[in-house]
Amino acid sequence: MIWTNAAAAGFLHKVAPYLRIKSKQARSLTQFVKHCWNSRRRRDQFGRLLPLSMRELEVREAFYRRLKHLNKRGATALARRGVAFSPRGGFRIVSVKYLAGFIDAEGCLMIAKVNPLDCRNPLYRARLCVGNTNRRILEDTQKAYGGILTNHPAQKVAWKDAYQLVWTDRRVESVLNSVRPFLRIKKRHAKILLEFISHKKKTRQGHVGKTFASLPRAVVAYREALYQRIRILNAKGPPHGRGRPDLAQAADP
Repeated sequence: MIWTNAAAAGFLHKVAPYLRIKSKQARSLTQFVKHCWNSRRRRDQFGRLLPLSMRELEVREAFYRRLKHLNKRGATALARRGVAFSPRGGFRIVSVKYLAGFIDAEGCLMIAKVNPLDCRNPLYRARLCVGNTNRRILEDTQKAYGGILTNHPAQKVAWKDAYQLVWTDRRVESVLNSVRPFLRIKKRHAKILLEFISHKKKTRQGHVGKTFASLPRAVVAYREALYQRIRILNAKGPPHGRGRPDLAQAADP
């Protein structure tokens, strides 16, 4: 979805106060648009636009280079020289609505499955994570909503380091209950994950000696069904349920 020129300026004016990761880009782009409005192109006697002056070309080139630098995927020049970057300002509150949009765009809601080596029933765990190359926004989110912050070093020199904020098991529940009313893309994922967490809380697992006893087949089957439903929703390729009514209904109950 693309906005250009006046439409882009109008859209930025509405969202800029709430941006965190792209705030500098928005500020520069807004300044560029204002500059263009205040530097009207002149026309000749036949109504044709006259060429821009060298000074005007230099100003527009400076805006272009600044935005190109801000949008660069790799590390900054300071980082390449080993100089640590410390953002200005203290902790900023991350609203529930912002977190919901962040999860919709950058989040992953899933049920992790592990098959034990002793052939007992599979282990299922709720997992929610959001990732970004901007560590600051994840730190602010962690202070407000908990979670574990992990570091994922860049696999290529031209890339930035990535970070993830992760919630597991019952810690997922409180976050999802807060953001669920505002989710759009991940609303169905949240519904399945909350259903899974509720089922685990209601299901008591006995012990055999020092280890957990095997779960009843009906319990394992129910958790496996939830696992498959959210797995279908998270599939990157074409919908697995296309042409398969049974799977389509399972993906969108």
